[in-house]
Amino acid sequence: MWWGIAAWPVDHFVEDNDFTGKTVIPFCTSASSGIGDSGELLADMAGTGDWQEGQRFRSSVSDEDVVAWVESLE
Repeated sequence: MWWGIAAWPVDHFVEDNDFTGKTVIPFCTSASSGIGDSGELLADMAGTGDWQEGQRFRSSVSDEDVVAWVESLE
C-alpha cells in the first residue's frame, strides 16, 4: 500500500489474472497510509470477480486481530 493505492506488483498480479467466480477482499498493512481507493481501483483493473470492501491493518497488528477479522468474514 502506497498512499492509498496498491503497489505496482499487485497491479500486475490483478491485471494478469481472471477473478471470475472469485470473491476478493483486499487487505494491507501500513504504518500510516489508509487503504484508500485501492480496492475500487483494483476491482476496475480486474474487470472480473466479486470485490468486497478491504481492510487496512496497522503495521503492528496482532495475530489475534487478524484472526478475528478473518473469522468475521465467514
